[in-house]
Amino acid sequence: MWVRQQCAPPECLSWLLGRILLAGSGPDSKPVWSANLLSHKAFFETNGNLAMRTCLKTGFTLVEMLVVITIIGILIALLLPAVQAAREAARRMQCTNNLKQLGLAIHNYENTHGEFPPSAAYKKDYYSHSLLAYLLPFIEQQAIYDKYHWDKYWNASENKEAIETDIAIFVCPSAPHGRKYVADYAVADLFGNPAKEVLISAGHITERANWAGILCWGGYGSTAADVRDGLSNTFMLFEDAGMPKEYIAGKATGQDIQDGSEGSGLWADELAHFTINRTCNVKNVVNCDNNNEVYSFHPGGAMFLYGDGSVHFHAQSIDPELFFSLYTREAGDVVSF
Repeated sequence: MWVRQQCAPPECLSWLLGRILLAGSGPDSKPVWSANLLSHKAFFETNGNLAMRTCLKTGFTLVEMLVVITIIGILIALLLPAVQAAREAARRMQCTNNLKQLGLAIHNYENTHGEFPPSAAYKKDYYSHSLLAYLLPFIEQQAIYDKYHWDKYWNASENKEAIETDIAIFVCPSAPHGRKYVADYAVADLFGNPAKEVLISAGHITERANWAGILCWGGYGSTAADVRDGLSNTFMLFEDAGMPKEYIAGKATGQDIQDGSEGSGLWADELAHFTINRTCNVKNVVNCDNNNEVYSFHPGGAMFLYGDGSVHFHAQSIDPELFFSLYTREAGDVVSF
C-alpha cells in the first residue's frame, strides 16, 4: 500500500527518514527502501486498524478570510462613532478650559485696572489693539506682551515678532488645524441689521432699550457694576471659529473670508470683535456661518463664556429671545433656562 503524501515540508521528510532508519535498525534487519516498508506495522497499525499518516498543510480558505474581514468591518463600524464621540467630548472639555482661563484673565485685568478690557481699543492717536493683546500678561504670555509696541499699529513691522506667535489658549481644539496666529474666541459687542430687523419684525425677539454686552469697543472699559442683569446671566465671550477659511452651516466653501470691515481671524487684529447681523433657518443666530458671527465646530451648538467666568454649551437652536436676554447686560431681562 502506498502512502499518499499531501505535503512535503522538512518536518514530513524527517519523519519518513526516521521511520526508514528504525525499520532497518535490528541486528538481522536490512534497510527497506521499497513498498514493503510502507506496509510495516510500525507505520500504520493503530488498535489493529490500518492508519494512514499524512502531513497536512493548514491555512485559511477564501470564504473564512471573507468572513473575518466582514466581522472586523462590522466591529469598526460599531466602534468608530463611540471613538469619535469620546474625542469630541475631550475637545469640548479643552475648549471649556480655554474659555475659563480667558474669563479668569479678564477678571484679573479688571482687578488690576478697575475696569474690564475693551473688546477693541481705538485710541485718540489712532493706534488700535485687540482684546486678546490686553490679556497677554494674565495668561502667562508676558514675554509676548513685552515685545508688543502699543504706540504702533497692531500689524506694524515692529509688532511682527509678537503677533506672529501661535497661542494655544486662543484656539478651539475642535476647529480646523493648520491655521496660523488665529483666535477662535471673540467678543460680539454689537447686534445689528438685518438680523435685528428680521427677528423683531417676525416677533421672535422684543425690542430693548439697551443692546450692549459686557465688553465694549472704542476704548471704553465697563465694570461689573454696569452688568445690571447679573454676571451669571450675561455672555462675555463667544466662539467665532475657523477663520480665515469660510464655513457655512458646517461646510467649508473653499474660500477665504474677504471682508475688509471685519477681522481676519488673527488674534492680534484690531477687528477681532464682531457684530451679530445674520440669521439662518428663520431665527437661528448660532452656527450659521463664521464670517464674524457666532460659530463653532462642536456638533449642535457652541460654547459661551459668561460674565461670572462659567462656561456653558448652548444648542444652535437656542430661542433667540433667550439668546439676546443672555447677550444684553442691562436690559432688565429675566432669564430662566
